[in-house]
Amino acid sequence: MYKAIIRKSAEAVITLFIATLFIFVLMRLAPGDPIAILLNQTSEVAMSDSGSYREKTAELRAELGLDRNVFAQYARWMERLLHFDLGVSIHTGRHVGAEIAARLPATVLLAVSALLIKIVLGLLFGIISARKAGRPVDGLIRFVCVAVASTPAFVVGLFLLSLFAVTWDVYEIGSGASLTKVWLPAVTLGLLGAPQLIRVVRANMLSELGQTYVLSALSRGLSKRLAAKHAWRNALLPVITMIGLSLASLLGGAVVIETIFSWPGIGKYALDSILLKDYPVIQGYALLSVSMVVLVNLSVDVVYALADPRIRNKGETGVE
Repeated sequence: MYKAIIRKSAEAVITLFIATLFIFVLMRLAPGDPIAILLNQTSEVAMSDSGSYREKTAELRAELGLDRNVFAQYARWMERLLHFDLGVSIHTGRHVGAEIAARLPATVLLAVSALLIKIVLGLLFGIISARKAGRPVDGLIRFVCVAVASTPAFVVGLFLLSLFAVTWDVYEIGSGASLTKVWLPAVTLGLLGAPQLIRVVRANMLSELGQTYVLSALSRGLSKRLAAKHAWRNALLPVITMIGLSLASLLGGAVVIETIFSWPGIGKYALDSILLKDYPVIQGYALLSVSMVVLVNLSVDVVYALADPRIRNKGETGVE
């Protein structure tokens, strides 16, 4: 087990390196010039065709290292990363690491709250749907799941915001992050993510309830509740994977929901920076997002081994 964890950790580092390289190169190939955007936001836009403008552009490119080729810029960025330096924002002049660190608690609060809601809804209605398979309750749950999953996130967000903040006046619209303001965006994210989890829980429960060991236990007089309890443990592994990936996605920033609810998380910060082509911020955000996915995948593998003895003992019994 420990050898497998070490191997997967090494694979995670390689994956992180390759992912950041691709992100860095593709970002540089995307249309748009951060220097032009920066200068166009100042009074210097009036001299955009003048020699002074071109001189200022060249000066800023040299200062920011954008006059070098892509791979030289990437090497410089990696060198800074070794010193835990994500660089400085082109537009604000502030350190990217400090900016992300200031917004990360708000994103973590929203992500954890939304994930808890998603898990509760997913497990509750997934198990109910599996146990009532083929009945009207199952059909209603599946219909609602399809309807919610087919609705764009911004539509759900704007509808709930209008309902709770305008019609019922029980939610205060603001730009701050607090426990009193997190519940509505968390509920929105939880509702949007629950249908997928409900379907996975239902499918795995039905698959396990149809296994020979469950049918044999039922034929010997075991109650359906106890049979479902035993089947649940074997149906848990795919659910663990989905929950882990959901957490990684939420920690990476729910851009649409954070923007709609003016939630000061890293998702909204990244979106604003993407529109401005602020390379250091986008690179820092991408690094954080990829790191979250890689770290969560590694953690899921460890949880797998702890939850399933067959995986934990793999290799020790000679089974590959």
